[in-house]
Amino acid sequence: MVALRVLDIKKCMNYMLATGAFDAWEVAEIKITAKVSYVIDGHLTPDFLSPEEMDAENLLPGGCVSFGNLRPLCFEMIKGKRTPHFFRFSFLCPREQMKEMITGEQLRISPEDIVNLTMNITFHQGELLVTTSCLERSFSLDKTLAHAWDSWVLDFFRKMEIAVEKTS
Repeated sequence: MVALRVLDIKKCMNYMLATGAFDAWEVAEIKITAKVSYVIDGHLTPDFLSPEEMDAENLLPGGCVSFGNLRPLCFEMIKGKRTPHFFRFSFLCPREQMKEMITGEQLRISPEDIVNLTMNITFHQGELLVTTSCLERSFSLDKTLAHAWDSWVLDFFRKMEIAVEKTS
């Protein structure tokens, strides 16, 4: 797990809400506290979409919706003259990206052995923090996957030229 402080909040929020940079990420949950509080559960509602609709949107049963589907709604909730008191976006790494990371880092783990790779982006008391976590299906003392995930998240922000610093 890594904890990062985003140094350029405005730039990060612009990438997140006004571009497609985060659109492929799956959403586990979003909480926003502004004039009113919002909570979005990103997990798909069983049997709401037909199998054909699921295939058309490349969704898996029991999965989560992509941020691209929720970004316009989140933008509407956050935009305005006043900064929200709090928000947290809990993103899950898309399966395709997970496979690319495993291959690129030459990890000895199968995507099926990973429950999820999470990136939380939290705004609280004027700070924007990013934390990561890694959940495997079985216990392991090997932290290679977690370290690779942390490095991947750092690179993700570096590629967008968003300055971050590790926190303690």
